[in-house]
Amino acid sequence: MTRPITTLRRPAGHAVNRRIVGTPAEVAAAVATLRDADRLLSMSIPRQMPGTDPRVWVTVRFIDRPRPARTVYARSRRRAVTVAAVAVPATVAVAVAGWVAVQLVTALIALLPVLAGGLFVLAVIALLLRRSGVCCPGLHCPGCKH
Repeated sequence: MTRPITTLRRPAGHAVNRRIVGTPAEVAAAVATLRDADRLLSMSIPRQMPGTDPRVWVTVRFIDRPRPARTVYARSRRRAVTVAAVAVPATVAVAVAGWVAVQLVTALIALLPVLAGGLFVLAVIALLLRRSGVCCPGLHCPGCKH
């Protein structure tokens, strides 16, 4: 008859013994945090500190895992750099386009009297040079003497 081989699953990381000291609520919160993270292996019975001190202490054994906070920070920083790399040139491009539009409008407003005067002169010249009759070519016509 063969017996099934039972193996104990070793936790990732190594076990650490620590003493947690604080008020009963603080110690309970620390133990609950370890338990919720599935890192708590064992704990002792809470004991009162000597004297009139209201604090308690508990010895806990838990799995010490490396924290992934550094990777999260690196990712969030990389995202911030990427956002800045896109947002800054886009903002500069919008600002330059606005500046160019303002300059063009200002130049057109400054040139408006010159353009209107030029169109007026061209209209007068066109009126003076147009043909007024069948034989009349326009200003100082030798045929009709006008």
